[in-house]
Amino acid sequence: MPGKAQQYVDQSMSSVQTTVNTLQQALSSAEKPENKNKIQQAINSINSAQQQLSGYQD
Repeated sequence: MPGKAQQYVDQSMSSVQTTVNTLQQALSSAEKPENKNKIQQAINSINSAQQQLSGYQD
């Protein structure tokens, strides 16, 4: 049975994926190149955090 921390990590992973999906929609709607760049940087940062969390074992 996974520990409490593992449950929180799993919930976070789900939330992160939802956030990335939403940011990708924002990226496709953004018009200014500087805004697209900022959104893309945020997506990259979140993906990096998700990769770090994906190795979590409790």
